[in-house]
Amino acid sequence: NKDLKSRVTHLEGSQRTNQDSLVSKLSSRIQELEERLQGEERENNSLQQANRKLERKVKELKIQADEEHINLQSQMDQLTQRLKTAKRQMDEAEEEIERLEHSKKKLQREVDEQMEANEQLHGQLNTLRNEMRRKKKSPPFMKLVEEDLNNTDDFGSD
Repeated sequence: NKDLKSRVTHLEGSQRTNQDSLVSKLSSRIQELEERLQGEERENNSLQQANRKLERKVKELKIQADEEHINLQSQMDQLTQRLKTAKRQMDEAEEEIERLEHSKKKLQREVDEQMEANEQLHGQLNTLRNEMRRKKKSPPFMKLVEEDLNNTDDFGSD
């Protein structure tokens, strides 16, 4: 009995030692896992903060990109408007050039007609002069006709 008791006591002691050792190992493992979990939680929090910072930065960049897009669109609209204005002004200038060319042609026709009329008058005056010489009119009258002729010549050469 004593032997059995001693053996039971020894087995119980051995079992307690094994249990204590196992509990100690499990406690150590639990502590290790808890520390690891805390480290991962810290890392996760750090990643979440970095993620929030990146999200804010992305929002800021998106806002800037939207503002730049709006500015570029506005500039493009302004340039388009200026281009339309320039085209309209160019069309108006071309119309004005066309009108002026038409006026120039009209004036040239009028000048040509006037020149032709002047040439006819000049011819008639020459004819009258020749007639006057033939008829041998008085010198004062001839003088008047020649002065008129000279004045007409001056007008024709302008």
